[in-house]
Amino acid sequence: AQKCGVCFQPPSIILIYKDNSQDKTRQRIMPIRNFSTFSDCSRAAEELKNNPRHKAYLEGVSLRQLQKLYSLLRGHLKGQSLAESLQKFRQEETIDPEEDMNKLDDKELAKRKSIMDELFEKNRKKKDDPDFVYNVEVEFPQDEQLESCGWDIESDEEI
Repeated sequence: AQKCGVCFQPPSIILIYKDNSQDKTRQRIMPIRNFSTFSDCSRAAEELKNNPRHKAYLEGVSLRQLQKLYSLLRGHLKGQSLAESLQKFRQEETIDPEEDMNKLDDKELAKRKSIMDELFEKNRKKKDDPDFVYNVEVEFPQDEQLESCGWDIESDEEI
């Protein structure tokens, strides 16, 4: 797979891929049927990725990208512009550090965890990376005086 996109009229996912057997670049149009404004984007993406007709072609496309394309299509069906749909998707895909994740249900928590895992893998330095440095030491500036915590003092006395 080289590129993957969505077409709004008729609703379909378009995949541009390289056919290694004939050394040609090809286009595959996968029509989207039975999808409405109330459909679940992650479920629809999984069904498309596991569809026997398209499975071999969609190996190089991540499930997250398919979910994004389905959410763009759902936004279009709701009457939103492409910019509004992209903004809403970005908002859903970012993690608010002030959010209390203890109050989330299991599905939302799993979604947040997958976003964090993907961000971690994207930013992770591997040994094969050209800018990999082993044993990095960083000194953080201390602008203000450190405060001691009550629980920290109590734990020292118990030991």
